[in-house]
Amino acid sequence: MRRIGEFILVFLIVLAFFYMKPVVLSQRSPNSVEELVVNEVKPQTKSNQQNELNATGLATIIGLPEKQLKEKMPNPKNEWVVGIDKKWLVYGDKNTDYYQVELTDDKVSSVFVLGTKVDVSPFSMDMTLGDISEITTIYPNFEFDYRDKKYEIELTEDDMNYRPLIAFDNGTFALLHFNYDTGKLLGVRYVSKSTLVEMIPYQLNEEVFLQPVELTDEQWNQFNQANTEQMFTILNIMRERVNRKPYKLDAELALESKKALEEFNADPKLVIKKEERLDQWQEKVDSSNPSDSFILVDEELERLLKLGKPIDKGTHGLFVQSMGDVPFIVSNWFVNRFDQQEINDAKDEYIGIAFNKNQVLVLFNQKAVNTSLTTESSDKK
Repeated sequence: MRRIGEFILVFLIVLAFFYMKPVVLSQRSPNSVEELVVNEVKPQTKSNQQNELNATGLATIIGLPEKQLKEKMPNPKNEWVVGIDKKWLVYGDKNTDYYQVELTDDKVSSVFVLGTKVDVSPFSMDMTLGDISEITTIYPNFEFDYRDKKYEIELTEDDMNYRPLIAFDNGTFALLHFNYDTGKLLGVRYVSKSTLVEMIPYQLNEEVFLQPVELTDEQWNQFNQANTEQMFTILNIMRERVNRKPYKLDAELALESKKALEEFNADPKLVIKKEERLDQWQEKVDSSNPSDSFILVDEELERLLKLGKPIDKGTHGLFVQSMGDVPFIVSNWFVNRFDQQEINDAKDEYIGIAFNKNQVLVLFNQKAVNTSLTTESSDKK
């Protein structure tokens, strides 16, 4: 027992010696400033310097003149003129080969891809966010210069999970649209800086105001018809991508949609009862900021649908008041946790679409209200 006690005493003395030695020496001879190693910590700014992937494939055609585009990609299957200086060229007609090229002022301003076999490398359709994270970091903030202005973009948590932004080294970007229900990549939108600024798909530090363009009724009818065909086509391609049957157009549902919008615009108080909400509505309608959209709450949407005097009580719908383009609007329906419920119903077979300038109302139903006009593809009309 005595030996154990002596051992413990010696052990403690040795331990104290080795522990105190560096402390004593450091007090006697402190290191010089030159000998100190300092790890530089850079302050975190709001906008991170994002990685830029090598631009490949369709990211490289952004900015291409229309003539060169058609030499490179001849014979588009369709063309939709959706504005004074905007149109879409459509390539492919199946969920395997479908993509659209947007031309603004006769130059490629964006490309929207849904086809599973279209080359979108380094991405591929049906990738998950985890797969993308192995290729590049998903950043919450971006900054870039455009027309002597510095823009800062901030992504929300939902944006990063379902609609992240990827930068390329040629000054273009890709918006990746992930299906909320499956978590898989549904579509890729390649955009120029100008398109990104005009679309404002994320929070932006700089307000953007587009010069209002006065259009005649004839022009609005032309653009609205093109957007109706475009929305119907994109919805059906996306439906096939998520293993749903394509919609058929129903004439009565389309009339109900049109009537509801007409009644609403003639007297918004029929739908929006609260004065504060009515002021918000008017502010958005009068705005030229493309990010200014207005969402109807559930009870307001119910009132809007009733204005169309629906024949069937099973009719439900989606409404958008926005200057955003059709591919972005439809993609958001599949990304948004609430909207995707409306378009994910496997039993819905029929659809009615009505545009009124920057508004659109889409009605869905499980059965045909009027079979005098039904088709599965706008290309077949």
